[in-house]
Amino acid sequence: MTTIVFLTSLLAIPISYFMNNLFSLREPLVILLVGVLCLLLVTLIPYFHIRKRPTNNTDPFYYALGIFTFSSVIDLIIALENDGIIDDFMEFYLREGEPYLRTSHGTMVCYWDGIAHYAMYLIMLAALSWNQSYREVGLYWAGSIIHSMLVFVPGSIIGKHGIKWVIFLNIPYIIIPVFVAVSLLQSRPKYKESIAEKEKKKTNWLSMLKDLIHRPVDALYIFYFLTAAFMALIRACAVLGSECSLFKSYLVHIEPYMADDTNYPKMQMLIYFFYFTPYYIWMTCLLLKRNSIQKSWVVDWATIHAGAAAQAQFCHIGSSLHYRTPYSLRVPQSPVYCSIFWIINLMLLVVPQFFMVYCRRQIDPIVEVGDSDISKSLKAMGSQASLDAIDRLVETATKNKMIALHSK
Repeated sequence: MTTIVFLTSLLAIPISYFMNNLFSLREPLVILLVGVLCLLLVTLIPYFHIRKRPTNNTDPFYYALGIFTFSSVIDLIIALENDGIIDDFMEFYLREGEPYLRTSHGTMVCYWDGIAHYAMYLIMLAALSWNQSYREVGLYWAGSIIHSMLVFVPGSIIGKHGIKWVIFLNIPYIIIPVFVAVSLLQSRPKYKESIAEKEKKKTNWLSMLKDLIHRPVDALYIFYFLTAAFMALIRACAVLGSECSLFKSYLVHIEPYMADDTNYPKMQMLIYFFYFTPYYIWMTCLLLKRNSIQKSWVVDWATIHAGAAAQAQFCHIGSSLHYRTPYSLRVPQSPVYCSIFWIINLMLLVVPQFFMVYCRRQIDPIVEVGDSDISKSLKAMGSQASLDAIDRLVETATKNKMIALHSK
């Protein structure tokens, strides 16, 4: 299974080359139709391969992975062509299809999709082939790609390049990840309840703050989330053109890339403020109370946020350094401002990854609470009535054996 999808994704290389060199595609609507045909092709190849199997209980997501892996290779080709590493593969697409992919943000999005997302697809394909769960990787990927689309699509629509027909090719990359994320969240495994969870006690805010002294790791994460929420406010006000000297100074001296006219950094900062900030406050409230993060749904959302934060910061930092960004908008040259830039952005990149791991370690190993057939059987075998029944069976068998020997 994995091999078929992997080989299908590599078709992106000859297809893009032949389309660029053998056909004159100048109409955006024609490019859209060709793109749709290519996506159908890479979906049908795995489908017909699976149909030949005697037993077909394949996860439907397997067919969608054909589309995503193919697009990842296409995006890697676009990124490499933007940086001049290769040539004559996607020139027609960048010229007439999605010219906004030539921007620094578009290039970094393509690098992330062509490398990070592609690696996630291969991991999920391997898990499907071995009948293993891809839930953790799936949630991380869903957070990453949904966030990517939340910034990329609105930024492209309101940006200087305008709307073209080809933008509708992004629809599957919005709808499918949402369905996958919802499906994975609904199939959440059950965990053992901690003793603290079973014996909940009402505590006031003062006692919770005092209790933080004995939980330094939780206190550090609370400090991070409050700092991140404050930074989201500063960045949002800065990109919205606030006249406050603090926000103007931050925009001019620390992160001038946020003033880029592509509008991608503006969308990124608004996503941080309207979507990430409620998550920061939510996690802060949970961390204040002992053992509150020992819940499976907290782990799920920490995983989704970690994926989103990784994609956001990779693209933001990369775009701030990329040569396609005007020199005046790149990372500041002043040692002080440059240090502040790296501290803020690396903190927003790294800490969510550590928090995801921290939450995962706080919960007990996965144990189904519900009575499955196996657990019911084990419980029945350990009951006193079952032990008495086994003793009677052994006693009856012994008597029957003695009677048989006596008759002989």
